[in-house]
Amino acid sequence: MSSDFGFWKRGVGGPEGTFDNLAEGDTGDLVMSPDVLRFREELLNRWPDLEGVLEPSQFDLEEEPDDAGKYVLLTLSVRQLDYLPDILGMAKGYGLVGFSGVAGEPI
Repeated sequence: MSSDFGFWKRGVGGPEGTFDNLAEGDTGDLVMSPDVLRFREELLNRWPDLEGVLEPSQFDLEEEPDDAGKYVLLTLSVRQLDYLPDILGMAKGYGLVGFSGVAGEPI
């Protein structure tokens, strides 16, 4: 079992629609932000095991390098859900918005 969470700085439309678009690989509504890049880097530095559950993946970034500054999607395992309070605090610190796929609501 896993839980999906998406984070970004700014986009067109509401959080649920943006999250759904990301699930389909559509990043056209999102604006690049250095805050998203810093968030991504801090996540990976703090929890290297997130690399396998974080999107865009390194493979994805080979085709769309700008996506690293647009969004972060995490598919957290039950064990990794322990990280969630700190992840949410970090996202807030970077001024990011997001959506919980499991709860079906903005975070």
